Order: sequence, then structure tokens, then C-alpha cells
Amino acid sequence: MNDDAFARIVAEDVKNKIASSQREYLELPSNRGRWKKALASLIENLDEQISDILDDEDADRERYEALGPSAAALLAETIATYDSRRHKIERFKHYVQMKLSRVESLPEDGNFTSREELFENAILQHKRLMEEFDMEPSAADEALWATLDGKWEFDSVNME
Repeated sequence: MNDDAFARIVAEDVKNKIASSQREYLELPSNRGRWKKALASLIENLDEQISDILDDEDADRERYEALGPSAAALLAETIATYDSRRHKIERFKHYVQMKLSRVESLPEDGNFTSREELFENAILQHKRLMEEFDMEPSAADEALWATLDGKWEFDSVNME
């Protein structure tokens, strides 16, 4: 698979919009390094997009302010548009960074070095599958996921 196609799959994986066979391909131990590089490149690209938006916003701000008070509404609308675009990119970047952290925590050879690592990855996989198949999490699922943050919430699970 060429680098562009691989990068597209990586970006779609962040959005949880790939087939399970594509996800299995990404998760192959032989693809771990390439996966990390693609995610790092995606973060760099998103940073560049944010920088470009800020530059465009500054240029528009100068242009509209030169027009005087009559352009105030147009300036406010333009800034709101830039803010919205930047916010969407920053939110996506956050998910890319989370995915990169997860991929970096995976062993290169596919073998886990400890039971803790095995359990953590099993919980992450469980959560990903629940999201992939658009399944509503139960209170027990959410308590399980909370353990990733070092929280024990099973005592409050009501299974009625």
C-alpha cells in the first residue's frame, strides 16, 4: 500500500470510519512504525492548518479594520468562521494525539510485556469495538473504562 493510501486509512481510523480488516492491517506489528509516522505527520499537517488559519485571520482583521466601523459585522462573522474551523481542527488533532499515544504504547512485536499492559490494551480494544459497532455502553462498560484513568467505579454500578 502506498503512503498516501496508508495515511488516508490512518486518518479515517482516528474518526472510527474504517472496516475491521483495515484496522487489523494497521495493527499488524510490521505496520507499527509506519502507523506512528503517519499519525505524527497528520499532527504536523493539522498544526500547519491551524497556523494558516491564524495568518488568514490576522490578514482579514487588518483588512476589515481598515474599512472602519462599517465592516465590524463582517469582521465578527469572519472571525467566528475562523474560530469554528480552528476548533474543529484542534478537536480532531486531540483525537489524533490520543491515537498516537495508544499506538506508541503498543509493543513493536505484538507481544505484551506484562499482564497490566495486556489488560490495558484489552480494555482499549473493548472500548474501540463498542464505538466501532455503535453499541451503547452499559454502566459496567463505563466502570471498566474508568480503570484506565485509575478510578474504581464498579461499586456504583447498578445492574437493575
